[in-house]
Amino acid sequence: MAVDPDRGLTAEQVELRHKQKLVNKTKKTVTKSYGKILFDNFCNPFNLLLLVITGVMIWGRLSITHFIFAGVFGLNIAIGIYQDVHARILLERLKVLSDNKAVVLRDGKDTEIFTNEIVLSDIIVFKQGDQIPADAVILRGHCSCDESLLTGESIAAAKGPGDPLYSGSFLASGSCVAQVVAVGGDAYAEKLRATASAFARPKSEIAQSIWNITVTCALTALIYGVIFTVIAFVKRHVSLDALFPMTQDGSFFIESLSGSMVAMLPTGMFLLTSVALTTGVIALARKNMLVQELYCIEMLARVDTICFDKTGTLTDGDMTVKEVISFHNYNEAEIAYAISALLHSTGDDNVTARAMKERFGARNKGKVLESLPFDSHKKYSAVCLTDIGSFVVGAYEFAPIKKEPEVELLLQSYEKEGYRCLIIGHSENEISNGVLPKNFEICGLLVLSDRIKPSAKDNIDWFQNSGVTVYVISGDNPITVSEIAKQCGIKKADCYADMSSVKDEDIPELVKTCRVFGRVLPEQKRLIVEALKKEGHKVAMTGDGVNDILALKSADCSIAMASGSSAAKSVAHLVCTKSDFSSLPDVVAQGRRVINNLQRSCSLFLSKTVFAMLVSAAFLISVLCGGPRYPFSTSHMLVWEIFSIGIPSFFLALQPSSERIEGSMMKNIFVRAIPFGIAETLCVAVPYLFYAIAPSLISYNPEEVYKVLVSLCIISFSIMSYGTLLRVCLPLNKYRATVFFTSLVIGILIFVPDYFVRVQTGEHQGEGVLLRFMWGGFAWSAPLILLATLLVATGAYFLIAYFVEIRPKRIKEAHQ
Repeated sequence: MAVDPDRGLTAEQVELRHKQKLVNKTKKTVTKSYGKILFDNFCNPFNLLLLVITGVMIWGRLSITHFIFAGVFGLNIAIGIYQDVHARILLERLKVLSDNKAVVLRDGKDTEIFTNEIVLSDIIVFKQGDQIPADAVILRGHCSCDESLLTGESIAAAKGPGDPLYSGSFLASGSCVAQVVAVGGDAYAEKLRATASAFARPKSEIAQSIWNITVTCALTALIYGVIFTVIAFVKRHVSLDALFPMTQDGSFFIESLSGSMVAMLPTGMFLLTSVALTTGVIALARKNMLVQELYCIEMLARVDTICFDKTGTLTDGDMTVKEVISFHNYNEAEIAYAISALLHSTGDDNVTARAMKERFGARNKGKVLESLPFDSHKKYSAVCLTDIGSFVVGAYEFAPIKKEPEVELLLQSYEKEGYRCLIIGHSENEISNGVLPKNFEICGLLVLSDRIKPSAKDNIDWFQNSGVTVYVISGDNPITVSEIAKQCGIKKADCYADMSSVKDEDIPELVKTCRVFGRVLPEQKRLIVEALKKEGHKVAMTGDGVNDILALKSADCSIAMASGSSAAKSVAHLVCTKSDFSSLPDVVAQGRRVINNLQRSCSLFLSKTVFAMLVSAAFLISVLCGGPRYPFSTSHMLVWEIFSIGIPSFFLALQPSSERIEGSMMKNIFVRAIPFGIAETLCVAVPYLFYAIAPSLISYNPEEVYKVLVSLCIISFSIMSYGTLLRVCLPLNKYRATVFFTSLVIGILIFVPDYFVRVQTGEHQGEGVLLRFMWGGFAWSAPLILLATLLVATGAYFLIAYFVEIRPKRIKEAHQ
């Protein structure tokens, strides 16, 4: 297709490309498809095993009260699907605000479109900071292209007419016009994504921990079920004749089997994790934060160090030229003429360039022989004009100028007040093939002001009061950055480093003492982040420019602004769609909320799993030795499963929490769950001990003593489950107290009617209609046994918790 490079595609040509499906559509990775939402919420080991168990229970003709756990199971699935769909809709709406756009030439006009609307042969106008959305070939212009996102090589490559631009790379400097030669799946980056593992995200600790727990519990329950069945057949507790057709012995076997297996499964934990994370995504979206990687919420929770860029984070980014000072018989008009020509020819469009454009304009005033766009490594830009010579604008320390002590003193005075200064130099000699003449004469000084954001100090205070160390990493003069950091209340802001004279190998030592880094090169930003990570810190990085990309990629959690460069947004985990970092404290607090609440809720679920595994193992041994079989059914777990775990865990997962996260998730869960599980196991062991020693203390009726014993155990571990819930809710606040006492009252309301409404006839005479255990036949001493059981279990909990949780924490604090 013939395309006029000066007019671009016509409307008819664009329509034809759409019909040919030659459009830049690429695979979306931000949100789940509706099919994946259904698959994730239904098809995990817990759900599949629970569905099988439920089917077996139906076959066993168990009463409806045995299936109440399935209601919670179904409710969890429904909530999980609703939350995932809600998050998808919200994120798709929010994504439109941060989606990258490109300027294309169509019908002779510059038109801004979304990058997924680009078609083959489009003519695109690129400027500094733009990410290449589709493979293209440069038609005119010169630029430096950073291909580190594709190759890992951080050195930008010079590009000119005829050179290729690969999708996924970005313009580090300069500008150009290019024609698209490959779109969508045919583009280089998409082909690489399909074959290279370099694009895979690292696995999350949450995802790995929950998956390990899920698979382990499901396999354990399955293995137990097989062993239980084999022993039952060997001991002749059940036979095929009792199962085909189903008899009373067969129903009792299935009731016992399903009761132990369901108790082993932390039902709802897998789905609750998804709900908690998705709720976090929705909450962040309401704070105008687009989550591009689900498990970055986990990293947010663990962040103990945050690195800010100065411009756009601490300051509002709208710089202005406060003063123009001329030297050596040059005047402001000559300086304005040179800067205007430089801005026009380079096409620079960073914050500093925009401030200079506002003051001097960007017009072609004379023939430009050669120009050099601003380079974040060199920290200057330059232009060569006919009959006038060359001008350089940039940092005093980097620009090739004759150093003058008087100018240095003037610079220092402004920088100590927080101003940014740019030096202007002039030479009669020309720039030759990108090489500047030496010893430019200083002809002027630009003093730029950058207003501190009103919210900056409050944000910094929140982070520092929450145990997060704040660093400032900037390309500006370290004295200027240090002064602004002081005004924002950053601790140790006077400990700064000028990175222009620092060797890479010295950076790991510097990060231990310095909090402010100035004159930082893009590669040095990355090294600073990596040095902090090697010290054991979880590092968040904020940025919006091309010079931040390497550091954003290296950080544990990276946050970019929607108004920033498209390349910065592409590598960030989070994108702030309103380009305002004032919501960052809320973002970190949201991450902490999710992880803290997950750890609390998961410990509730796993305490029952620990209990079930220990008790089931004990009764397997009992059966092998000729003793009683596992006595509990799913209906016996009604209060525990639903009202002290299922419903409270859902509400606890949504509560506010900004406590700092320490230690691994798996360890934090089991440190709480194991003492709980052992204490709850004692609620069965102690009554059985009394039963073995003196059955008459359990019941006055020898024929009902075993049923009464089981009832005593159920009451005991149901009460203990509320002790577990209370411990998880500590320290109580209004929200957690409401969850606990509401759950407790509902549990009592379940016990009370069950006491008064009992089965009147048949084998189950005297049992409650809901909880299905014996309420009558208790000996006068049974309440004392119940009290003794709870005291032993509580004492055991505190003893185990001391050695597992409290003592190690005290030892760690003592060493620190």
